[in-house]
Amino acid sequence: MILSKKSIISILFSIFFINTAAIITYTYVHKYLLYLGTENPLMQLILTIFPLTAFIFPPFYGFFSDKIQNRYIFIIFGTIGMVFAYLILLWTQNLIIIVILLFVFGFFMASSNLFITLYAELVQDDKTLISYYNAIIVAAWFVGTLSGGIFIDLYGIKNIFLFTFIISLPSIITVFFAKENRSMILEMYKNKENKNYDEVVLNNTDIESPISQSVFFGLFFRNFSIKPIMPILAFIMGIHLDNNIEIGFLIGINFLLQFFQMLLIGKIITIKNIKSFMIIGYSLSAVSVFGYIISTNFWSYLFFQFLVSFSYSMHWAASITYIAQNTTPKNKGQYMGYANTSVFSGSFLGGILFSFLLFAYNSDYYIAMYFMIIFPVISTLIILLKFRPKERINSKKDTNSPLSH
Repeated sequence: MILSKKSIISILFSIFFINTAAIITYTYVHKYLLYLGTENPLMQLILTIFPLTAFIFPPFYGFFSDKIQNRYIFIIFGTIGMVFAYLILLWTQNLIIIVILLFVFGFFMASSNLFITLYAELVQDDKTLISYYNAIIVAAWFVGTLSGGIFIDLYGIKNIFLFTFIISLPSIITVFFAKENRSMILEMYKNKENKNYDEVVLNNTDIESPISQSVFFGLFFRNFSIKPIMPILAFIMGIHLDNNIEIGFLIGINFLLQFFQMLLIGKIITIKNIKSFMIIGYSLSAVSVFGYIISTNFWSYLFFQFLVSFSYSMHWAASITYIAQNTTPKNKGQYMGYANTSVFSGSFLGGILFSFLLFAYNSDYYIAMYFMIIFPVISTLIILLKFRPKERINSKKDTNSPLSH
């Protein structure tokens, strides 16, 4: 049951505009830094600024939104803040100010990430409807990377932040049509909780603890490897390909494929296969990093973009569905914050290592990437050995406890 169709539609429109602008920034900011004359190792270090803020703040936003039982004020704050950051970025070419603004951008985006928490509550953790949310995000990524490449070819990299500012503007309008419906969310959960508690008593079933920590470690190590590589993927492709539209298509096709994969996975994922989805997704991540190293032409890049799309769709859809369905309105923001922190802390620390490797090996991206293959393998082993996908049955016990195991 959807508690508010109007709010769901508004959220989906908002995240589309937000993520379209964000992926353009994430994908092409390295080109902008090169345009300003930044050296490769320093450029890679600067690109770690965004995940630094994105892993520091989500747990705090999640904790306080749980505490005050209000997601909406954080969402409004983050949405307006990101648009403001784009506005300032288009006015400056000062490297120090750009670094500060990338930090500020990550700060605001971490706040807007509570969109997924509110959305999951409004759809009552329905796995199919959650897949629609994930599909809209990757659709925005496809549109952003492709349109960004076209824009750069037509108007040049120096105007890229004007483009992102214009695209992000509609999000300020659409976000105000969403309503939190907090009292209804709590009432519906209370009814569900009472029903599940009666079933526990009737069947004498053990009550499971909320979330396995292995999920967060899996996300951490996978993104330790993949996230530092993705911002410079367009640069790596540019070594063998000359056309920005062709590069934009290759990056964007990854997200287009994910759109359909997310919808499919939302239909077929269950408690029985959720572990398999994570394991396959993490394994394909390792294969994809190796693929980026050996690719030399359009078709080889296309093949490994196909693999990396399955990698992301499978492990992320499984992780978010698992977290959503095993948390409550009292702790959902906090646990979703842990998921985002796991992703971006891995991104930040992996980016630091990647930058160090570039300094150590004379800016050779390919040598540095060989070191990164091991980390998705670690994620695979963690899930294989530690993850136990036991379905949690809600109870009247306090659910504001720390991670359980």
